[in-house]
Amino acid sequence: MYSRLYQLLENVFGHREEQERVPILNYPRDNYRIIHLVFLLQGVTMLLGWNVFITASVFFHESFRGSAYENNFQNYFSAVFQGSNLFFLGIALYTQKLENIPRRITIALIFMILNFLLIAISTQYVESFSPTNYFYFAVTLIGIAGMTTAFQQNEIFALVSQFPPNLTMSVMSGQGLAGSAVAVFQILSALAAPPSTSFDAPTKNDLSRSALLYFLCAFIITIFALISFYFILIRSPLYLYYIEQARRVETTHVTNSIRATFDKIRILVFAVGLVFTVTLSVFPSITASITSTVKGENKSRFQEDYLFIPLHFLIFNLGDWFGRSLPFLQFFIITDSVKLALMSIARIIFLPIFLMCNVNVGSNGMRIFPLIINSDLIYFLVLFLFATTNGYVGSLTMMAAPQVEGVVKEFAGAIMSFGLVFGLVVGSIFSFPMLAISCGCNPIGK
Repeated sequence: MYSRLYQLLENVFGHREEQERVPILNYPRDNYRIIHLVFLLQGVTMLLGWNVFITASVFFHESFRGSAYENNFQNYFSAVFQGSNLFFLGIALYTQKLENIPRRITIALIFMILNFLLIAISTQYVESFSPTNYFYFAVTLIGIAGMTTAFQQNEIFALVSQFPPNLTMSVMSGQGLAGSAVAVFQILSALAAPPSTSFDAPTKNDLSRSALLYFLCAFIITIFALISFYFILIRSPLYLYYIEQARRVETTHVTNSIRATFDKIRILVFAVGLVFTVTLSVFPSITASITSTVKGENKSRFQEDYLFIPLHFLIFNLGDWFGRSLPFLQFFIITDSVKLALMSIARIIFLPIFLMCNVNVGSNGMRIFPLIINSDLIYFLVLFLFATTNGYVGSLTMMAAPQVEGVVKEFAGAIMSFGLVFGLVVGSIFSFPMLAISCGCNPIGK
C-alpha cells in the first residue's frame, strides 16, 4: 500500500524531466526527501540514549547528592554506556546478516521506548531510592541504553552504506541534531519548571518535574522513529531497490571478509576512533564541571549552574551538528584517509585547553593547570570549535569508508561504527585520569 501511494506521489508531483531521462527499470527517486528524513530521524534516536542521560547532569547530580558518585557520575555513565555499547556492537557485527537488519532495528527501538518510559517514571519517585541505589538504577538503564544503541547503530550504518553517500550524511546530521534537540529540551524544561523562588536554585522537585518533561520528549521522538522506520522506510521503493542490489553484490563477493574490508579502511578506522577518544576524554566529564567565571550577584540566570551546564551542552551539540552538516557542501568533502587521520590527531590540542578553563575542582581539589581562559565567551567559542571538528572529521570518515574501492559496503559501515564506539570507550576510560589532572584528586571517589 505504501509503495503504491509513494509511487503515485512521485508520478503526480515528481520532477518529470528527471523521470523522462531515466528508464523505468532504473532506481526509484526520493524527490520529497522522505527517505532522507527517515534516516535523519534514525540518526537522532541513535544518540538519544546517550544524550538524554549525560545532558540531565543537574538532575542526576542532585539525585546522587550524598553518595560517593555525586561528582564523578558522568565518568561512570560514560564508561558503562560505551562499554555496553562496544560489547554488544561486537556481537551485532559478528552475527550481522542483511536479512536481519529490519527486525533488529525494530526490536532495538522498542526497547529504547521502554527504557525512556522507565527513566521518565522514575524521576517522580527519586525519594523512594537512596542516592546510591538510584545511581545503580540509573547505571543499569544506561547499560540497557548502550545495548539498544549498539544494535540500532550497527544495523543502521550497515543499512545506509547500501545507499548513496548523502544518506549516510543524513544519519550523521541526525546524530548532531539529537544532541542539540536534547539540550534545547532540557533548557526549556528547566525554564518550564522554574525555581520555587526567583532567587533560589531549583529544588529537587523542580528538577524532577523538569527531567520528567525532558525524558518524555525522548520517549515520543523514539516512537516516531519506530513508526517511520517500520511503516515508511522498509516499505519504500528506494529501500527495496537498494536491498535487492545489495543481495546481488553479496553473491558476487563471497570471498570478501570483514578482515579484508578492515585492511582497506584501517586508517579511517583509526581516524574515527581517535576523534571520539579525544572528545570523550573531556566531554562531558570535564566540560560539565566548568562553571561560569562570573561570581556572586553579577551572574545572570543563564550563568547559574542549573542553566549554564545545559547551555554548554547546547553549544557543543550545535557545533557538532554544524560540523556534521558541512560535508553536504562539496567544497568541504575530504576523502583522503591520511589527511583525515592528521586532522584527527590535531584535535589532541583541545585537551590541555579545557584544563585551563574554570573547572570546578570541589572543596578538596587543587588546580594543576593554571586558569588562563577566564572568560565564558572564549570558553564557549573553544567548545564550539571542539564540537565542530568532532562532527566534521567524524562525518567525513564515516562517509569515506563505504566508498573505498573493493570494500564490502555493509561491512565497511559496520566496522566504522565499531571503530567509532571503540573510540568512545577509550575516551571514557581516559576521562578518569583527565578528571584527576583537572582537580588534583582521586577521580574514583571525588
